[in-house]
Parts: sequence; C-alpha cells; structure tokens
Amino acid sequence: MKSLKGISVVWLTKTDLTNLNAGEGEESFIDVKKYKIGREEYPYVSGQAMRFYIKEAIRRNLENDSMCIPNSEGIPVCLQEINKLEEYDDKWKSALKGCLSCDLFGFMKPIGSQGSITRVSPVKVAPAIGLLPFDENSTIDFLTRKEGINVSKKQGGKIVNVEIGTNIYKSGISVDFQRVGGEEDWSEGIVKMDYALNEEERKERIKKVIESLRYLTDYSKQARLLTDFTPDIICIAFQNKYSHRLQKLFELNKNEELNISRLNEILSDVKEYSDNIIFGMISGVINNEESVKKVFEDHNIPVKTPNEAINDALSQF
Repeated sequence: MKSLKGISVVWLTKTDLTNLNAGEGEESFIDVKKYKIGREEYPYVSGQAMRFYIKEAIRRNLENDSMCIPNSEGIPVCLQEINKLEEYDDKWKSALKGCLSCDLFGFMKPIGSQGSITRVSPVKVAPAIGLLPFDENSTIDFLTRKEGINVSKKQGGKIVNVEIGTNIYKSGISVDFQRVGGEEDWSEGIVKMDYALNEEERKERIKKVIESLRYLTDYSKQARLLTDFTPDIICIAFQNKYSHRLQKLFELNKNEELNISRLNEILSDVKEYSDNIIFGMISGVINNEESVKKVFEDHNIPVKTPNEAINDALSQF
C-alpha cells in the first residue's frame, strides 16, 4: 500500500421490521429515533450506538488481544489508576499496547484541576441513517410486560406499544491509519508520531475493525425483533490522503434507486487519492442494480459480494 493515510468504508443495509435504537419514549411507548428532512421523518441509529455495535462485534471475536471495560463513570480500566498527566506520559504506551479498545476508540479521563487526559478515536463512526420515510415503512407492534407473580391474583401485564419499521440504512467508518497505536509527539518543537505498536500490529487491529462489519449483532430489541444489520452494499477505499469524501457516495431516492451521477462524481473525487477501491453488493436491495454495477465497472472496480469485498480488504494488509 502506497503511503496509507486512511481507510474509508460506507455501506447500505436493508432491514426487516425492527427497532434498532429506541428514542426517549414513554412508560408504555417505545419509539424509534428519528430525524427530519422537511416534513418527512426518517429513522436513525446514533453514532454512539453504532460504536457500541462495532466494539461488541470486535470483542466477541477476540482471541489474543484484550479490550478493557469502562467503569460506571465511563473511565477505561487501563486509566483508572492514573491521576496525573505525568503518570500518563509514562504509561500511555503500555495502555495503548495492552488495550485494543483504548487505542482504536479513544477515551477521556478527568484529572481534577489539570483538565483531562484525552485520546481522540482513530476510528470515526457515522450514525446509521434511514433513507426511506418512516411513516411509509413502519407500524406499531405491542408487547406485554409481565408483572410479578402472585398466586392469589390473576396473572397479567402492561401492554407496551413499540414502533418498528423496515428501511435501508446508510452508515460508514473512517480509520485514521497514522494515529492507530500512536500519539503525536511535540517535544522537539515539531509534530511527529510516536508509536506503541509496530506497523504489523497496527494493521492487525485495523483488520479487526473491518472484519467486525460482518458480525454486527448486539443492537437493541433482538430478542423479539431479530434482524441482520450487516452491509448489503459496501464500498471500501484505501487512501493516501485522510478524507471522509467517500461517505457521500450513496444517495437513494424514494423509488429505492441510487443516484448514478452521484456515484460517478464521488468515485472520480476519491480516485485522485485512492488507487484501491473495493465494492460489493447483493441483489434485491435497490431497484437499479445493473446501472450501479455498470458505474463501478466503468471505473475498473470489480463488483463482488459484500463478504468478498471485506475479505479482499483484509487481504490488503
């Protein structure tokens, strides 16, 4: 890979009836998080929830690496004993080397009057936004919350209404390869990276992030609303410039067709700093599949399945 600076991934996934990330709701009503465009409401899954899903997918498949668990205040175990900036300066390499989560997803630990110790996440995660209007693709389901058992009373429960819907969601991640496993060193009056891991170790961690996209499972309401949220259409770019431009690639209209002009324009932009773009899709997600395939073929990007695309990306390291 020529001077790898960043990896950008954007994908679409079509869901069955589900509620992937509930809003504030009420005691007897569980809604779906929504955003508005004009007067139309669309569902979304927050960036915080998406980070959790990805972290859990990584954690479930760990073998030799470890991920720490934050305490009730959200402070990673790796940092709980650090109370001064000087202590962190001495221990940051061991913290990053020993914990995949602290390295890839960052942290913040308040240290009183000194402010806080902060690591900006090298892995950026986008909210998953629904691209089809919610009202046209939703319904209200209900469940019964059983009350405590009392042999002297008839068993019953509270009826709870739950918003659920089908949709096509867009999400993405961007990995700042230069910052994985390292911190900026300003001590000599110039900015340079100081690393706790060697390049092969850093690549192995990024592979775990990309591979996790195949195993997203720990989202909400899965006990009653089992659904698959892994990519159905995916594009991955290995970039020699750090950029989020690829995240604009997919624009879907109400006829469930991707904007062909947008595909051409964004691909042309990204190809200026990426000579390695990978694309995969399955059938039955959008209504202009052949036109989309032709765009990528015209850009000399083979059309694979999402699983093949992810495997191809993993093989680049």
